[in-house]
Amino acid sequence: MNAEKLRIARDKLTRVFHYLEALNQHRNPAKRQIREQPWSFWLRDLPEHSSIQRGAAKASSFKAKNGSSQSTEDGGASYVLKVQRPRLTRAPEPPEEIAAWLEDGWDDPSNAFSIEETREESEKTAAPTIVRFTDDPARAASLERWKLLRNEWVKTEKPARVAMTIFETFYALYGRIDREGERVELVLGDGILSWRRTDGGIYHPILLQRLQLQFDASVPEFTLSEADHPVELYSALFQSMNDVDGRAIGRCREELEEGGFHPLINGSTSGFLKRLVVQLSPRGEFLEDRAPNAELNDPCIGRDPVLFLRGRTLGFAAAIEGILADLRTREDLPWSLLNIVGEESPIPQAGDANPSASDSSRADSEVLLSKPANPEQIRIAQQLEEHGGVLVQGPPGTGKTHTIGILSAICWPRARAFSSRAIRQKRCAWCAIISFPSCVRVCQRARK
Repeated sequence: MNAEKLRIARDKLTRVFHYLEALNQHRNPAKRQIREQPWSFWLRDLPEHSSIQRGAAKASSFKAKNGSSQSTEDGGASYVLKVQRPRLTRAPEPPEEIAAWLEDGWDDPSNAFSIEETREESEKTAAPTIVRFTDDPARAASLERWKLLRNEWVKTEKPARVAMTIFETFYALYGRIDREGERVELVLGDGILSWRRTDGGIYHPILLQRLQLQFDASVPEFTLSEADHPVELYSALFQSMNDVDGRAIGRCREELEEGGFHPLINGSTSGFLKRLVVQLSPRGEFLEDRAPNAELNDPCIGRDPVLFLRGRTLGFAAAIEGILADLRTREDLPWSLLNIVGEESPIPQAGDANPSASDSSRADSEVLLSKPANPEQIRIAQQLEEHGGVLVQGPPGTGKTHTIGILSAICWPRARAFSSRAIRQKRCAWCAIISFPSCVRVCQRARK
């Protein structure tokens, strides 16, 4: 393709993906408030207890601008957070002489116990009388001794009860991710951006790291560790802001990719966030040790790590944004995209359509089919693997339906065959193949 046709094709593709970007923003607008996410938990709310262990950022390497490989200074831990089930204990039993005087709730470490000041006691041969707790000095002394034991128990049990609440929270979260794993993902966020705007206020982290939650039932213990994805900038948040320079955000994203910053790293990450907030506004401020209390008129970024669930639709925005950035510099545009905008792919040479016998025998050994197949059917499978789609034409009785049955028995969602008659037939409910009604029966048998 000459330079002029390449420029026109690139311009058409750019407009197509700009349209897809706007459509995705309309259907899946970026969340501006952390409270709008399906679930969130601030790490500052974790209690100090031996069953809860905080980790750190993994030692991650990155490529500096000069080409040398460097690594972050904060590393070593293979997890972000570990939460074990704490061991709970019962409150010390009160002596018999004071047990009847205690009001309900004395065995709850979060409550202060209380006693009844007076009680009504009666004997079988006498009328009821009012008895005061302080009437018996021995009873008061027994209460003081039991009170010391209970205070020692409260000091250790109260954090354990809070840790148990955290464990139960992650237990429910684990079940939710297991049920909705296709729709949500767990993320660690930091760099809380607070900004009051006319188009909608913002209070959300902008530095994000995907996490994975694992459960070891033998301990039992939950482990939060980093997923195999780099730290990302929540750039989708800024795409709808006309007063924010998109090129500046792009430079910040490139700096993030090169710098190896992380939500759990303080020094270098704080410097990055401090530079980023000034890119948003000349009055931008940065808070080192806390998050902003509320939305502010000027952008403000603070450090306060938070865990939250988000919808997986954000991946579309990141993918489209990456494609648009790649289209600006890429020279070898894929023909699968060029065909969409009206540029036809070159016709293959005759030699390419008839590979040699040695190549065919080698390729045949790499194609595993459930039924015997001829060379043409093997070529169809190879075309599907290479291009994701193939057009098969031929008169009735030449084996098109048999070919569809072979391919659908392997992977029915990917197998697609078309013919002039098949396009007019209904779509198979099992494998999404457009073919003859007989193929529907074949696919149902393959599905079973």
